[in-house]
Amino acid sequence: MKSNRQSIEPLKKVTLQISAGKRPTGIELMDPAPVEFIFGLGKTGLTPLERCIEGKNPGYCMSTEVYRSYIPEFFGHIFPFPMKLKIPLDPFYLNLKIVSVEQADPREVVKAMAEITACSGCECGCGGHF
Repeated sequence: MKSNRQSIEPLKKVTLQISAGKRPTGIELMDPAPVEFIFGLGKTGLTPLERCIEGKNPGYCMSTEVYRSYIPEFFGHIFPFPMKLKIPLDPFYLNLKIVSVEQADPREVVKAMAEITACSGCECGCGGHF
């Protein structure tokens, strides 16, 4: 019998619930917050976050110890997480739960690709968009 649950693979829209704590599964440092992205669109391949969740299904949970300096590399293009995550503890535990995995609409894929490849700070006059 085939399952209706979709696993994470390229061009799927993924919704995660992310929190942070002093211990695995803790939320003392950051209450759960949703993060949504299209899987596998990075300019340089999969991010470490994407490698951790590739092939997983909704309901999968994980906790990983992270140093603040590693956050930009861990999330990559997925989310401007350093802007949102102002945690004084270093290292801390980042806790993830896969909420949903859906087929992405082609327009969502194109929009996400445009955002990932947009200019930023190049002073070309595009205002961050091409």
